[in-house]
Amino acid sequence: MSAIVCSHALRAIGQDLELRGIKTFIIRCEGNLYVVEAGYQSPPAPTPVTLHYTLDDIEQLDREGRERRNSGVKDFLSLSQILRAIGSYVGKKEARLLSVSNTASTGTMPIVKIEYETAQGERVVDDRTGSAIYDMCVGVYKLRRRSSGNHAGYFRSHVSQENS
Repeated sequence: MSAIVCSHALRAIGQDLELRGIKTFIIRCEGNLYVVEAGYQSPPAPTPVTLHYTLDDIEQLDREGRERRNSGVKDFLSLSQILRAIGSYVGKKEARLLSVSNTASTGTMPIVKIEYETAQGERVVDDRTGSAIYDMCVGVYKLRRRSSGNHAGYFRSHVSQENS
């Protein structure tokens, strides 16, 4: 899957997982199918639910989510935005996503494990902790704001409120 499709697919899947109340996940990209092993308890927890997302499912989720994304205050640390940032991160590396999971997280330390394969065929496992995840999300948000031509507004006020 292309980088753009991957980041949008992960965002749509993240939105669906949020709506379902999913807290623990392992997302595997298998060609044009995303397989998610998920659970309703915080990590580390068992993942008793298995979900499958085809490209058609993802397109439908994206259409349904577009309305929610265009209304209200944006939260760039939501699961959907974290997954979108991970998709963008892998895409910038021109790599193929293999899996994303948060099962290594603890009550005090969020950890996202990203597995991808580089264009040279090297398999990479990248563990990201809370602050690195935050930086990834902020980076994607800034890039989107810059490309849309809207430099002011939400981002500045939201960050200043958090730092208060």
